[in-house]
Amino acid sequence: MLSRRQNQPFARTPRGSARAANRHSPQPQVPRSRAVRSKRSGLWYAIYFPELPDIAHSETSATSLAAQHCQNISDYISLDGDDALVLEVSRSLRYFGGLARIRQSIESGIASHLGHTQYFQAVTPSASASLLIARAGQEAAIGTPEDLRSRLGSIPTHTLAIDLRVRRKLAQCGLFNLRDIWRLPLTELRIRFGRHFSDYIENCLGLRPESRPRWQAKAEYHESFDADHGLHSVQQIISACEKLLHQLEAFLKKNHLCTDRLEFLFDYGHRGQATDSKSDQHDSITVNVRKAGRTARLFLLLLETQLAEKTFAGEVYSITLQVRHLAHFQPEGGYQQKQRTAADRHGSHLLDTLAAKLGSRGVQRFLLQQDYCPEFATRMVPYLTSVAEDDVGSSDSAYTTSHNPCWLLQPPRPLVIRHQQLHYLSPLTLLRGPRRIETRWWQDQGIRRDYYVAANAQGLLLWIYQDLARNSSTQPRQHDWYLHGFFG
Repeated sequence: MLSRRQNQPFARTPRGSARAANRHSPQPQVPRSRAVRSKRSGLWYAIYFPELPDIAHSETSATSLAAQHCQNISDYISLDGDDALVLEVSRSLRYFGGLARIRQSIESGIASHLGHTQYFQAVTPSASASLLIARAGQEAAIGTPEDLRSRLGSIPTHTLAIDLRVRRKLAQCGLFNLRDIWRLPLTELRIRFGRHFSDYIENCLGLRPESRPRWQAKAEYHESFDADHGLHSVQQIISACEKLLHQLEAFLKKNHLCTDRLEFLFDYGHRGQATDSKSDQHDSITVNVRKAGRTARLFLLLLETQLAEKTFAGEVYSITLQVRHLAHFQPEGGYQQKQRTAADRHGSHLLDTLAAKLGSRGVQRFLLQQDYCPEFATRMVPYLTSVAEDDVGSSDSAYTTSHNPCWLLQPPRPLVIRHQQLHYLSPLTLLRGPRRIETRWWQDQGIRRDYYVAANAQGLLLWIYQDLARNSSTQPRQHDWYLHGFFG
């Protein structure tokens, strides 16, 4: 049962002392700051698509296409799920000449991008209220927060953007419409349904500022170079590509971006010249780097390396540079950046050049994994494989280079025992050990080994082990000692 205070209207000053009024009224008695007023005086335009149209041959959703068009109206756009969006239009009213012009521009843009699609629109001073009205299948235009209470009263509670369990509790309490909630004091709502619900109700009534994540379009770069005459030599093509790369560098620096993948498209067909096959008039080269950058000199060096072995089918009349993988640039100076020395950075440029020369899989590198078994603790991956910095050389990895060598033999080589002494080119001397590794006991063939560091007369440092699992078996084995790796 609800308490006696349920008959006191929500968000209105109840009868009683000033202390009781301050306790039950959600509106603060202190004067609001200028920043809060500016946030609450906004105007939010919500668009809800009950049935999203199918966009063939496109990676962009319907709401993203609508948001791209709404960028011409407002710079503050936020997506709400996959079927709704909201934009702030109070600063655009003067430029467009009123809300009617803004609505006309939005409807024309949706019709041109999505065709005849059903959608609902709502404009209120609250983003949550606009989305709530639109998702309820209604349309409204409310200019002041004082009118939100009466307009939202008829909306059922099962359409609220809250947790399903809270909606069930509201139905069990007999609260089927928002006008039933207005009769409850704010403190009772917080106690019975949680603070998130009470904050959501305050957002719908415009009693508190909202902070919604901004939507940003997927950044892409596209630039072309059209030659007046056909480019037949590699030097002419490099000169044209150099201009495109300098333009790309200026764009990346201006927008504080970087990239790790560039694609050059070469067009052999002259303007106005018809060809039989489209596949014969285009060619492409992809430039990859492991660590994203924005330096035209590095990209040009990698491009020259690939162009040196490229054979073109004819004269090139157009070159197009496309960049689809853009990321925010992180300048050097952080903790992880300080750990990388200048030699590491120059070494990465050298490896990028070798990868461009030998191919994407021509240069391999080690990747540590969380496994105590030496055979599975490392794996080789192509150098250009994008791997997080925390995954490479992680201190939490079971495989440590201070104990294990990087050069492992696959499979391990059996050692010969002569005169009760291990031999590899010469008798071996055990320097350090044993170090037991026992793992994968849950599999059919578990691992139980004692590892030693040994040396021979030739000065080689060897990593050997004794297979205890085979040694304890019923059938004796001839080879119980194995050579597993070499130390540098």
